[in-house]
Amino acid sequence: MKPILLILICVFNISIESCIYKPSTDISNNTFIDERDGKLYKTVKIGDQIWFAENFAYLPKIDTINISVYEYKGNSIEEAKLTMAYKTYGALYSWSYAKKLAPKGWRLPTDSDWLKLEKEIGLDKETINTIGWRGTNNEVNHLKKDGKSGFNISYGGWKTDYGKFNFQGEHANYWCADSFDDIRAYERLIGIKNNKIGREYGNKGCGFSVRYVKDDTK
Repeated sequence: MKPILLILICVFNISIESCIYKPSTDISNNTFIDERDGKLYKTVKIGDQIWFAENFAYLPKIDTINISVYEYKGNSIEEAKLTMAYKTYGALYSWSYAKKLAPKGWRLPTDSDWLKLEKEIGLDKETINTIGWRGTNNEVNHLKKDGKSGFNISYGGWKTDYGKFNFQGEHANYWCADSFDDIRAYERLIGIKNNKIGREYGNKGCGFSVRYVKDDTK
């Protein structure tokens, strides 16, 4: 009976190992400098893509409509950059400006880009394409601060399309490049106390955080 028991233990161990996320990533502090304002961003390779590892923060203007800083009501770029909200979480952008302001060589991730990222961290293939909250084994933790992926979610909150700011420090909302209809576009939602990843549609006039992506061509 001992050989049979040994085989069963080995098979069990292999099965457990296959469920553990092992990032095919380089989570060293790679960086990108946006030549428009000289700001340096951390980046991370996840699978065959390179992602921003912090929220976008470019401020060519601030109008509280298309480009906002959480709870800042003025229009001074200098003042906005001095706020703790900006320093910690970056800026919030409407869908059209999130696409428009992508640095050269980068793009606003599509829904497919996010799906690829989610597959990489082990999201359940049975539910990954559904709308709503997805995930069964706390896969989102790999995207959170100090997670294995190096993505480091930052909970910048969001702004409604009528100007109300909500949930900074609690929720992260990220735009996808795909339009759902004339009014809405795909987004991703992640909560600091939620162990799932939301796939939903947001009104295009809302202000969400942005992470850009590009394919690794090396």
